[in-house]
Amino acid sequence: MILIRKTLPVAAAAACAAVALAAGDNLQYWLDRAAPAASQPAESGTTSAAATAPAATQPRDDAWPGAIELSDGTILAGMIHTTRDQPWTVYVEAEKRWRLIPPLAVLSITAVVREESYEQEWRWAGMGRSEKVYTGRRYPFRRFEWTFRLADGSEITGVVKGQPIWVDSGGAVLGPFVLHERDKGPLGSRFEELIYIKRVIVSRRAMEQALSTQPASCPTAD
Repeated sequence: MILIRKTLPVAAAAACAAVALAAGDNLQYWLDRAAPAASQPAESGTTSAAATAPAATQPRDDAWPGAIELSDGTILAGMIHTTRDQPWTVYVEAEKRWRLIPPLAVLSITAVVREESYEQEWRWAGMGRSEKVYTGRRYPFRRFEWTFRLADGSEITGVVKGQPIWVDSGGAVLGPFVLHERDKGPLGSRFEELIYIKRVIVSRRAMEQALSTQPASCPTAD
């Protein structure tokens, strides 16, 4: 679950921008440098949201330039990375297998909301009884898949079961944000408060434009 306050750290606020993050932005740069996606099964448990956040004083040599757009319109720009030496691990239902995608092969990652509903809180009526008693309280629930657009022009859509991503923006590491299959908010909260990653764009041009824009204007990216 990603819970983000509207008052972001200074480094995060500086990353806001009035920039349209088109998926093909700076495409040729990455076509020249990226390899096609790997395709092989992964052992269960290869994704984890429990990765340790990197120190801001240790720049990552495996990070790539880009920007992350959140569902509330906030844009965070900088050097983006996931767990070191960990490819994106995606389960493709139509193929009944896991796909391993090297980060360098990715041009964009887009959230696909498959389900969105308010769920009712309940408890068992008593010891040994199968009857459910609803409390009248509810919480927002979403179910996701993720579409990976690759440098070879292909796309892979599937489930990511909890893989973290960070943004190094001006020396401050923001995150982890998590790409996951399911997310729910606190009891009584609304969908607007349950903020999630809307998309990730790999583009040096988008990153530089976002970082150079004054934080006063932070419209939703196209």
